Amino acid sequence: MKITKTLIISFSLLFFAQMLMGQKNVSTFGLTVRPGFPNKFFRTGPLNFSDSSIQYSVVQKSGISFGGLVRHGITERLSLETGIIYTKRNYELTLTDTSFTGTGDFSIIGYEIPISLLVFLQLDPNLWMDVGLGGNLNIFPSDVTNYRDYYVQYSAREQKINAGVMAHLGVEYRTKKSGYFYLGFVYLRSVGNIYNTLIEYYPQRDFSIPFTSIGRTKLQGDYFGIDLKYFFHEEPEKKVKKKKNTAK
Repeated sequence: MKITKTLIISFSLLFFAQMLMGQKNVSTFGLTVRPGFPNKFFRTGPLNFSDSSIQYSVVQKSGISFGGLVRHGITERLSLETGIIYTKRNYELTLTDTSFTGTGDFSIIGYEIPISLLVFLQLDPNLWMDVGLGGNLNIFPSDVTNYRDYYVQYSAREQKINAGVMAHLGVEYRTKKSGYFYLGFVYLRSVGNIYNTLIEYYPQRDFSIPFTSIGRTKLQGDYFGIDLKYFFHEEPEKKVKKKKNTAK
C-alpha cells in the first residue's frame, strides 16, 4: 500500500508540474546568442585553390550570431519558433608565392529569419530536452571588398536571399516566474553557395601594374554553433468564450 501511494503521489506531482511548466498556448519573446565554430564535418573546412602557381586558401573562422526570437507553444511538447538574427561569418585568407606567404581576413554580414518546429521531452519537473528542425532565410545586404598592399579580395553575392535548413538539439530549464534558460547546439546548412570570392594578387605592391594571378572560389553559408537562449516568463493565453445572445 505504501509503494502504491508513493507511486500515485509521484505521478500526480509530475503531472501537476507538467501542467505548470508546460508551454501550451504560451507565446513568449526571447533573446539568443550563438557563437559559431568551423568544423570539417559540417562543410566549414578550408577551401584550397590555385592560379598561375600561386596557392590560395580561405578558412572559415569563429563567428557570432545574436537576435530576438518568438516562441509559441502549440501543445505541451510541441512549439513553433521564429525571429530575426544578425550573423557575422569571419574568414581568413592566405596566399603563397614561391618565396612569400601573406594573410588577411574579411567578414560577411547576414540576417536570418528562421522558423523551426521544436519537440520537447520532459526530463524532470523543470528540465526539458528538445530536438528541432526547420527552415531559414538568409539575407545578405551587400557585396564585400577588402584590400591589402598586395591583393584585392572581392566577394559577390550569389543571391540576395538564400534558403537553408536548421537543426537544433539542447536542454531547457524552465522556472515558474523567471522564464526559460536554454543551452544547446545548432547547425545551419545552406541550400547552394552564398558568395563568389576572387582574389587578385599584386606581387609588386603596385595596383597600377596588372595583377599576376587571380584565385576564385565559392563560399557556403553553413555553420555549427552553441545556442544560448533566454525566454521571458509569460502566462498561458486564455481563450475567451463567446457569450450566447439570449435577446429575442
